[in-house]
Amino acid sequence: MTKIITLATALFLTLSLGTASAGVYSSNDVLNQAHYQFNKQQVLSMVDSSEVQAQLVALGVSTSDAKSRINNMTQNELNALNEQMNNMPAGGIVGAIVTVLAVVALLDLLGVTDVYPFIRPINS
Repeated sequence: MTKIITLATALFLTLSLGTASAGVYSSNDVLNQAHYQFNKQQVLSMVDSSEVQAQLVALGVSTSDAKSRINNMTQNELNALNEQMNNMPAGGIVGAIVTVLAVVALLDLLGVTDVYPFIRPINS
């Protein structure tokens, strides 16, 4: 009787547990996702500046609403926003900063540096 209960329990546990599946991600997919997260963090940090907050208040938008909208942006929307910011008169320096930080993120992915703690090297 004990063997039947043990067998039934083992069978139940085996059939009730879901299977795990892992997908294959290309380096390009990983880089695109890292770039998307980096762009989002950059825009969110810009919202914290006093100049941007003053402009948001002038437009009648709260900081929390702006951050919520940025967090819900798709990759295409975020890229369009960055393109608009880079085309602004002061956007050239933003482009240079984004380029430097993107290079540092790439070096983090390759394991050369360890600047961003949320990025794990590809070979680890």
